[in-house]
Amino acid sequence: MREPPDLHELVGGDLPPEELEQLSRADALLRSVPAPPHEVPPSLTQAVAEVSLAPRPRARRRLELALVFGALVAALSFGIGRWTGAESFDAAYAITMEPTESAPGAAAVVEVGERDEESGNVELMLEVSGLPPPAGDEYYALWLEQDGEWAATCGYFSVGEGETTVRMTVSYEFRDFDSWVISGGTRTDEPPPLLVAEIPAA
Repeated sequence: MREPPDLHELVGGDLPPEELEQLSRADALLRSVPAPPHEVPPSLTQAVAEVSLAPRPRARRRLELALVFGALVAALSFGIGRWTGAESFDAAYAITMEPTESAPGAAAVVEVGERDEESGNVELMLEVSGLPPPAGDEYYALWLEQDGEWAATCGYFSVGEGETTVRMTVSYEFRDFDSWVISGGTRTDEPPPLLVAEIPAA
């Protein structure tokens, strides 16, 4: 009677060592069983001997691909959520600032978000254009004026070509001030306002 094929001929060489060891123990147990009686049809013996485990690696590959695809979808969804969350801004209202004689070609809009009930903070989105890039250690500042004086700073920024968008977070009650102001210079200067917008009386 023909000897059954070797285990490696049946399963190939791409199985993990742990799985190959389990199959080897099962193969040794099966080979210890006496040969079938002569009345067993040879076709049945041949069919059992030629059973292939090829579908198992294929199924495992399908599972691995499904897991990788699921992880990719989850990562992509997370990335999109972070990207859209970082870019979104819900404005409660907007202030259009008017240029002064010192910056006749400048324009700016301050979008004011809803005040956070827990922290009291308010997010601002400043869109400004028409200002030249500051030189050296100079900068631009958005601040709040009260009684003709610089009363509270919202934030400092620089600009590039075209329109510049800057985000700031403050906690001021805007009705306590008289106007929004943008100016440029250094911390030791008292630069003239470049853009202004009055704050309506409450």
